[in-house]
Amino acid sequence: MRNRSGFLAYCLYICVALAPVLWPSPASAEDRQAYEVTGFRDAHFGMTEAELRAAIAKDFMLKPADITSSVNPVEGTMVLTAKVAALEPGPGPAVIAFILGHASKKLIQINVIWGEQSTAGKDPNAMIAAGERLAHYFAGYAWNKDTTRAGVPVGPNTVVLFSGEDSKTGAVRLVLDGVKYQMQKDGKDATSPDPKGPPRILINYIANRDNPDVVTIPRGEF
Repeated sequence: MRNRSGFLAYCLYICVALAPVLWPSPASAEDRQAYEVTGFRDAHFGMTEAELRAAIAKDFMLKPADITSSVNPVEGTMVLTAKVAALEPGPGPAVIAFILGHASKKLIQINVIWGEQSTAGKDPNAMIAAGERLAHYFAGYAWNKDTTRAGVPVGPNTVVLFSGEDSKTGAVRLVLDGVKYQMQKDGKDATSPDPKGPPRILINYIANRDNPDVVTIPRGEF
């Protein structure tokens, strides 16, 4: 029986040879519930900062002082960040970033990250196992036709385990970072280099995949 690392390497070898590929679904599209990307738990896209702070405090039993805020100078967005000691199915603590749009000042994206805090939960096998569970969870829903992808390398040690788009404007992206994988390149087996950092899992919940509410420079300005 392969260990988790070996299974991922084997899976990626198969998937990347055909990438991008459709994730195999456990049931027909007719039998699966459609996934609509509306946010994460009680935090829903379109919420104001005050509404969002209340939702975060309720979901994770946090005090107002536990929720920090910062500004992304490139995108002109505000980010509210919450750190939690544990969040299933990921191992160890997690960081959740809630992004409010530049113009609307309302929630437009949520990033859930495991592997950034302390040394807990950084066993590659535990991260890979959690990533697989999350990938199968998302794959259990119906998504917009021909938009789901799985096992797609996007960097030397980074793999998109799952991505999908709903029937409206939303999207989900599940990424595993800091892992070594095997793939086929130019008809030959190739292995990625050893990762320089610890493994991480990242989920992006995106309200508007085509027109994000971020600051831009108008065309013709320069």
